[in-house]
Amino acid sequence: MRSTEILALALIALVSFGLSYIGATVGLVLGQLRVALLVYVLGSPVIGAATSLAISTAGTLTGTLRHAREGRVSPWLLATVGAPSALAAFLSARWAGSVDARVLKAVIALVLLLTGVSMLRRRPEPTGPSEHVSSRSFAVAAEVVVGAALGAISGLVGLLLGSLRLPAMIRYARVPPPVAVGTNMAIGAVTGLSAGVATFLEGQVHFGAFAVVTPLTLLGANLGARRTGRLDEASLRRWIAWILLLSAALMLCELGVALYRAG
Repeated sequence: MRSTEILALALIALVSFGLSYIGATVGLVLGQLRVALLVYVLGSPVIGAATSLAISTAGTLTGTLRHAREGRVSPWLLATVGAPSALAAFLSARWAGSVDARVLKAVIALVLLLTGVSMLRRRPEPTGPSEHVSSRSFAVAAEVVVGAALGAISGLVGLLLGSLRLPAMIRYARVPPPVAVGTNMAIGAVTGLSAGVATFLEGQVHFGAFAVVTPLTLLGANLGARRTGRLDEASLRRWIAWILLLSAALMLCELGVALYRAG
């Protein structure tokens, strides 16, 4: 790699540290900005997305270990949502190079925007002592479908999409926010591992960029996951809502730049 490229990657590593710290606190990865920067530096949307996904996965693994040690990971949701997500991500990542992901990203940004505004405006729904809802069979089917759908999109756009999974777990599955945070990060880890294997097989990961950016990402994820247990649920909800809005804004800006260059 050229010295200018190494310097650019070092700056991306610093940005990634901040993103992974904030993200691990609220159970998200916040890879949108890193994807855009890596695509610019590496000169390829496919390689940039695949490399960012590999970095995100490493960060989520670190955060997941911390959350698991502190009892914030649900094995049930990891099986019903995480396993279908991982399988779908592996399959879709093999086809990522032939899909225009701009429409998908626009839809995702809109959903994030609406969800963030909704979480800020509405009073939180009461959370029960467990993750069960009135119709368990319907809930299980919904968890599997949602996991598979988000996993498939993750493999295409190079994002783990925990920002869509997280509010769904809190609002509809009635999972307490701290457990939703830890479980969402764990699901992101298994999804990213699966998609990462596919992108590695396709030769899409830039190992030099991965080596430069990953260490600070891991450090930020570990420090951020420690902070989760120190936030009360109301504060955690507000953090999640604002991060969703930030994620939506970053994705819309990225799409705007891409459309401007294409035009």
